[in-house]
Amino acid sequence: MRSLVTLIVAAGLGLSLVPGTARAQSAAPTARTAAARTASDPADLERSGFWWHRPRCETVTGDGSVSFTRDGGRTVAPTTGVLKPVTYVTGLTPLARPNHLLAVDDRGRLSRSRDAGCTWDAFAALPSRGTWSIIPTPDGAAYLWSFRGDRVYRVDGTTVSEGPAFDAERLGGLVTLTADRWRPWHLRGVTKLGRVLDSRDGGRSFRPIGAAPVEDAGPHYLVYDAKIAPSRPDHIVLGMTDLGGLTSTDGGRTWRRTKIGRPGDRVNGFTIAMSPIDPRIVFIQGLNVTELDEGGPGGGRHLYRSADGGRSFQPVVDQDAQVTITNGGLVVPSPWDRDLVYFEYGDPVVRTELYTYNTRTRQLSITRDPHDGIKSIAFNPGARDVMYLGFIEER
Repeated sequence: MRSLVTLIVAAGLGLSLVPGTARAQSAAPTARTAAARTASDPADLERSGFWWHRPRCETVTGDGSVSFTRDGGRTVAPTTGVLKPVTYVTGLTPLARPNHLLAVDDRGRLSRSRDAGCTWDAFAALPSRGTWSIIPTPDGAAYLWSFRGDRVYRVDGTTVSEGPAFDAERLGGLVTLTADRWRPWHLRGVTKLGRVLDSRDGGRSFRPIGAAPVEDAGPHYLVYDAKIAPSRPDHIVLGMTDLGGLTSTDGGRTWRRTKIGRPGDRVNGFTIAMSPIDPRIVFIQGLNVTELDEGGPGGGRHLYRSADGGRSFQPVVDQDAQVTITNGGLVVPSPWDRDLVYFEYGDPVVRTELYTYNTRTRQLSITRDPHDGIKSIAFNPGARDVMYLGFIEER
């Protein structure tokens, strides 16, 4: 529990402002060469990082939507452009091509960097708004999908290909998607009904697997979030209303309720994040409704951690005067240190607070940024200290 945490607040530290800166079909699958290992694959971070370099700039050339930090968010590189409202950079990731990154905002605008994040260029736009996410693949391409959407887009270089729509009314729209770490054309997703969808052709067709937990539990239940382990695609964790969460180790054919809170507690499981180092380490932001009703600590809001793949969770950070935990907040485990996790809270009044929590030392640090929020975080595969930030601007 966070009552045992040593709190380290980096007060007054944040992005320093200077004038003109941001405020703080398809080809056959290719062979998996050493240079084509995806940078998001934790088993290959060290090796793929051999071809990556750290950003060789002090100022980022771009519209202000993406920048980087070398010190955990205490200072952020200024940008030539100023981010304008309303913008949410919802997807940001390094690609398998060395020093290439891809970003997307809520309007579907795609930007890329080919120099480790120093220069960003817009090159395409998806046909609709949405909460877009990016899944990199071992061959250097990426898939994009929108929260509760009904199709998948493939981006290869500057070419964007739209996949056909599936029956989202019957199956439910996507809440998560991942790509097989070995086969870039094998995709697996989970819908808002908890139904698992499998594709062997890059999203051109999907096959449902197993039953939909929401249909079995009842219509008043809702899937908030889900995560699939890229290295073990049969391992899935759901965040749900009242039940807290469900886990499956057979690709969604069967489900087990997680142990979170006391027996009988009603818990809403919000954002889920799996450690890219060890899929047994899972984090979930949640609201224990029973604790809320009883006047419990933090109003029942906690960051929970599991060490057994999501079968059981224990609270590690409570909401209090220093920490705000919301529905849908960003949670990102470190790809370098299994004990570190990042999460954030931001709005136009308080701006952004980026939290870093070490589960081994129980230390929590807070850095502040003048943007309205951070919606996405990514890591440079060749430099452990470089973290990329995708911003929110609402005012």
